[in-house]
Amino acid sequence: WANRLNPNRPPEVEKESHLHGNLAHCAFFEPLEFDRRYVELPDDAPKKPTSAQWAAKKPSPESVAAMEWWTDYGKQHSGKRIITAEQAFVAKQQAANLMALESVWGGMSMRKLFAMGKPEVSAFWKDPLTGVACRARPDFVVQINERQCILIDGKTYSSAERGEVVRQIARMGYYRQAGHYTVGYHIASGLEVVAFIFAFVETDYPYLAGSYMLGEESLSEGLLQQRELVDLYAECVRTNKWPSYTASTQTVDLPPYILSSKELGVSYAD
Repeated sequence: WANRLNPNRPPEVEKESHLHGNLAHCAFFEPLEFDRRYVELPDDAPKKPTSAQWAAKKPSPESVAAMEWWTDYGKQHSGKRIITAEQAFVAKQQAANLMALESVWGGMSMRKLFAMGKPEVSAFWKDPLTGVACRARPDFVVQINERQCILIDGKTYSSAERGEVVRQIARMGYYRQAGHYTVGYHIASGLEVVAFIFAFVETDYPYLAGSYMLGEESLSEGLLQQRELVDLYAECVRTNKWPSYTASTQTVDLPPYILSSKELGVSYAD
């Protein structure tokens, strides 16, 4: 509720940590939009003035020149996010490595799947059991025939190795996302979602990539937890009660590795 429904919530601000993922996402799923949303900083650009420099009553001539340059450059590229040449290079390299993936689904490469699909497809539906409004926005939808489609979701992470990906999917709850998108897109579009594919790409050089799907048992767990969360959300909507972590004070214990052993071992030398 606080992040999505509260009318008094603060405006969302793109964090620097999110920028790298957004750049990769745009370069991969919406490459034609990249130059419309972002502009590269020239190599000879002056260093961006600090807050203190902007607020100074008597800034130095160098500061004045830098502030004038940044003001003019911002006006010239109004509406675009200014990024460095390195940031642009990394995003485009990540996109290239994702696009180079072979045999992503049904023997088709990522490049072939992208030629068949559409990016950023919004889906809206009412949950059939509770009636609450739901939504999803798959990164990429590929309709493979009149009745079926596959969904592709891009993720940036420090490692695209299988074991690390499994841990990240569990840690971040991406399996619940897969369940939500799978059931929701089917209701909204009438198409059976036959595959939900995670396209992972690394955040560090050489920006390796990999594509993964949940096994049947893991996807079933995602669907089960998605059902539980929708029911919980519906109950919150009905009662207008949005609980925090605890309803009352709870007792907590330190993890075992912190606790000193209660047993004292004594050994005697002969």
